[in-house]
Amino acid sequence: MGREDDEAEASRGGRTKGGDPLIGSLNVALDHADANLLGRLVQVWNSRKARNLERTVRFDGEAALRDFGISLPPQMRNIGALLGWTAKGVRAVTDRSEFDGFVSPSGGEDAFGLDQIQFENRFAVEFGAAKVSSAIHGTSFLTVSEGDTQSGEPEIMMLARTAETSAAIWDPRRRALAGFLSVIDTNDQGQITRGIMWTPEKVLTFTRQQRGYKVEGRPNKIGRTSVAPLVHGFNLGRPLGTSRITGASMYFSDAALRSIVRAEVSSEFYSAPEYWLFGADVSQFAGGDRWNAIMGRIKALDVDPADPKSPQLHRFTGASPQPHTEQLRMWQSLFADDQDLEVQFADSSNPSSADAIFAAKESLITKTRDGNKMWGFGAVQAMQFSVMLRDGLTEVPSEMMRLSAQFTDPAIVSPTARADAYVKLSSVDPAFAASRVGRQYAGLTSEQITLLEAEQRRLASAQLTEALRTAGPNAPTEAGASAGEDELNQANILKAKADALGVLRRAGVEADEAANRVGLPGLKFIPGSPITIKQSDD
Repeated sequence: MGREDDEAEASRGGRTKGGDPLIGSLNVALDHADANLLGRLVQVWNSRKARNLERTVRFDGEAALRDFGISLPPQMRNIGALLGWTAKGVRAVTDRSEFDGFVSPSGGEDAFGLDQIQFENRFAVEFGAAKVSSAIHGTSFLTVSEGDTQSGEPEIMMLARTAETSAAIWDPRRRALAGFLSVIDTNDQGQITRGIMWTPEKVLTFTRQQRGYKVEGRPNKIGRTSVAPLVHGFNLGRPLGTSRITGASMYFSDAALRSIVRAEVSSEFYSAPEYWLFGADVSQFAGGDRWNAIMGRIKALDVDPADPKSPQLHRFTGASPQPHTEQLRMWQSLFADDQDLEVQFADSSNPSSADAIFAAKESLITKTRDGNKMWGFGAVQAMQFSVMLRDGLTEVPSEMMRLSAQFTDPAIVSPTARADAYVKLSSVDPAFAASRVGRQYAGLTSEQITLLEAEQRRLASAQLTEALRTAGPNAPTEAGASAGEDELNQANILKAKADALGVLRRAGVEADEAANRVGLPGLKFIPGSPITIKQSDD
């Protein structure tokens, strides 16, 4: 399978020739291994910079017209024609990918304190933007590091990085990043003036000064490169993904833009047909305004009745724009086929049935599910790094190994169809109706399910409290009530107290004080963070 140090770079392009001033200046401050790794990362960044920038420009719809110099007149070669097909192709997948939270097989509610990490880092917002960047360039990244709490940063800082300002080297044996470079700033010459490099052993920050670079380093406490790649289009040949903006789609959009501009040129002649007057004296039209001659409502010409050769007027119409329209439809169809877009993108004249539309989107749905799988893997890895860094761990907790990211179903169906399917499945399996899985299948969002469950718990707690108040502390068990039901009630009370204890601890209340507040005095705590599952050293 290759050499022991076999590694795959984030770029398939060749290495740049010549030295880099950054590498030359930092060789003095870095050891040989770090300097060599940084040199490779800079070469990867330089080799991919132009391609990444081109795809960004195309996604923004600002790609310039690429004219062949044949059919366009010189006056129209600087026309500001733009086309937004590329963004539509990217958004077709990312808009169907909707992150819905993290799920643990144990069913515990935020057992690792992930909600706080997500809130402090605006994860719900920036993860969506990172997915779009991943689809544009093939990959994006989530870096995890310790924040400066004194300056207002969160304890664990998670930042999304685009491929335009990043470079990575993939280690296929460890199936992880061997190194990562984040370019923070560059000068007018395109040279890196500030950057951060992650390795499994350390995190290095280098800043350009008047004389060389200043290097600041700190150890990597978790013993691995704390950067999670969000990969689109993973394959063994390109472990860091492929862009959704394919070479074919770029050609189709360029050709379509030329067809649009040619149609606009043709319309100038089609809307103003030419008139030729044979047998008239040219001097009668000399010095006249051509526009007034064309747009004038009444035109007159002196004719000698004795002259047998009277002037004759002929009209020459411009070519029909229909060929340009047909050619544009052809490019639309080719682009839609490459990007797995619906048929209506290319032809909306004949609407299809609902089943036909769903079948046409099957390929796009499959691609979205594949994307969710890789993006979810990267999101889980970023959360694992965050918990490890926060709790001072060097290994992923066993319970967190089974953490997974959840996305809504990309196969968008009508609410009526979902409700009908939910009722039919619930009639077969009543437990399905009250489960989170069933409610998600019915189309409820995670926020709606959480509110519903909270309301149910509130009502149950109120009913239990009222029952305990009515029965009194020493009241005997009601006739017919079994010991099992009494034990169940006690278990529900204990669970409510434990939930309240977790809320107080996550809010920062001291352990013994929180236990006394909820009615659990003398509770023994395992040393360490209370929101991470740990094993006692005894």
